[in-house]
Amino acid sequence: MQAVKSILISGSLVLLLMSATRLQANQPQGKESAELQALIRDVEQQEALYRNLKLQMQLLYQQPLKPADPEKQLKLKSELTLIVQGEKYRQEKQTKGRFNQGYFVPPNKPYYHFSNGIQESCQVYDGETLQMFSHYDRDRGLTNDERQTGGYGDITHEQVRMENLLRPQMLLSNHGPRVPLSTWLKGTAAVAESPGLPNYDNRTAYTTEILGEETVQGLKCIKVQIDRRRNSGKSELRDVLWLARERNLLPVQAETYQLSRSTEIPQSEAWVDEWLEVRPGVWFPRTFHTDRLNWIMYVLNKKQQVGWQKAYVVESVELDPSLPADTFTKLEFPEGIVIDGKHLLKQK
Repeated sequence: MQAVKSILISGSLVLLLMSATRLQANQPQGKESAELQALIRDVEQQEALYRNLKLQMQLLYQQPLKPADPEKQLKLKSELTLIVQGEKYRQEKQTKGRFNQGYFVPPNKPYYHFSNGIQESCQVYDGETLQMFSHYDRDRGLTNDERQTGGYGDITHEQVRMENLLRPQMLLSNHGPRVPLSTWLKGTAAVAESPGLPNYDNRTAYTTEILGEETVQGLKCIKVQIDRRRNSGKSELRDVLWLARERNLLPVQAETYQLSRSTEIPQSEAWVDEWLEVRPGVWFPRTFHTDRLNWIMYVLNKKQQVGWQKAYVVESVELDPSLPADTFTKLEFPEGIVIDGKHLLKQK
């Protein structure tokens, strides 16, 4: 009986210690946590400046960036219109260029097949109903000589989280969750509780650390590291952001590491190349780009080489724009595509 009591007492102590460990991990501790909490408050204040926003942007996507044979390069140019008003948003994208239709390996050498064409997509969310479509029209495909056309449409009450391009503090975070930067900095619980899809469940844990201050491109920056962990407890992805104090805590540089590959060489890097002062004291990137490492070539040749690049040019930016009443409700679907959920519009 005494042995049973000892086991019970030992077990209770273990549970108490485990609870205390979890408490320490989830609650602010010491000077570093106080500094992080102050940064989060500052970021939230800066995010509020961009709560209502309209952007016109160009995107040039190239893969690979500098091919030996231009006929084997995927090259796409996109026109984007991005509008956000609180939780409501509208995102339109039209892409033209050389699309990659497939890749396979014949007996002797790799073979690529490209086709020219156009692809259009749009998402419109009014806070209750999401309408979206994707439509394409391209040259012949891999298996036939006919022109390829098609697409789909959907109407749903499920909220889909807006893209990071609609959040200036997240512009350089290609791999980050689709939430505000302040939410990401707060960690696992805040990210998981943020409404909308995709879901970020308990299998994903985020931890944030302030690494100090550095000067990047002549701007004083706060250097922040965010690690993503899964069930194993090991960090899988690491994002490092340099938040510019003189640019509304917008990132001037960002790096993403795939830690199973390397802790020293980033998988992707992003930079703001040029700035625009939208209002006195309110800044926005005019041009920025992301480079992704060609990891296969690095493993084979031990040489860092850009696999693909996304280069953005902001053509216009408006804060608190005047918008038509139907900005977040009107969507004209392309003819000939199947649209799921049409009955939801009739119910409104």
